[in-house]
Amino acid sequence: MEREPKEENENKKAVHVDKLTGMATRVVYWIFQILIFGTMIASVVQLCVVDSLIKRSTQLNHIVLCAVALLLYNIPTVAQRRFKLYVPSALHIFILIFIFAHFILGEIVGVYTTSAVFDKILHATSGLAIAASGFSVVNLLNSNSNSTFKLNPFFVAFFSFCFALAIALLWEIFEFAADSLFGMNMQRWDPPKDLAQAIPPKQGYGLIDTMGDVIVSTVAALVVCVAGYVILKRKQELLNRFLIRKISDYDTAIAEAEEAGDRKLADALRKAKADALSQIETSETHERLLAEEDSPDQSVDNTALDSQADLPEEVSETAEAEAATDTSEQSEPIE
Repeated sequence: MEREPKEENENKKAVHVDKLTGMATRVVYWIFQILIFGTMIASVVQLCVVDSLIKRSTQLNHIVLCAVALLLYNIPTVAQRRFKLYVPSALHIFILIFIFAHFILGEIVGVYTTSAVFDKILHATSGLAIAASGFSVVNLLNSNSNSTFKLNPFFVAFFSFCFALAIALLWEIFEFAADSLFGMNMQRWDPPKDLAQAIPPKQGYGLIDTMGDVIVSTVAALVVCVAGYVILKRKQELLNRFLIRKISDYDTAIAEAEEAGDRKLADALRKAKADALSQIETSETHERLLAEEDSPDQSVDNTALDSQADLPEEVSETAEAEAATDTSEQSEPIE
């Protein structure tokens, strides 16, 4: 029984990365999550109402897209808790916006079909974010989170660039698989009506869309990697603020955040540590009060024994007085 309070205190001492998430991130998370749930519910209602087979397949497709969006939406949060990762608010918010823009605005609302610029903007911004994440990957793969900056800055930038290209390639493979297996139009092989009337290009609309996405992502990743290389050579603290970090314990994380120049993270860690210590003190006080409440019987018994120990003297004095009175009454002669 003595080990349970210690284990509870150890759990409270553990780092809770949820407390490091900013208010803006939580607001954006719940707003978009509610919108995705609302879109899914509306699609389910439409699926039950419409009678056309094509419309039903469209609504079923929307439901699947919403489910995938919700799954991807919660991956950063689950990874954050599971692997004790600190995800900067700017990066986390961008991921949430990108998922919502692609699945809800682009696929379900249909902005992809009405605007070709929208698709290229998303690919450009995704290239920026993925390249920036490449620096975090190098950071996490090293035993020491700050050893990233002891490596050759050119190697770090080059790895981030290749990492962004690999993700872009995997995404295009995913689009091709979705179009081939489920008859979707993610690669825009089926052009809008105004383009269908024109003479199609020799390469085909799908290939042009794919290569355009890859080129845009490559240029965006190259810009980020060049900027990251310059930052690593001159001012490392600026890049540290946008890195995903592994947080093992509060003290180590605070020291690393201060060394990296991330005062915002260091302050958040200090506050989280103070909250954890406060919970431990409150728990210990509560356990002590419970222990005192669990032993009232012993105190009552001790009090009763003490009172019983005191009673014989009082009772004996009273008994002696009564006995003396009875004796005096009996000793009087009866007339």
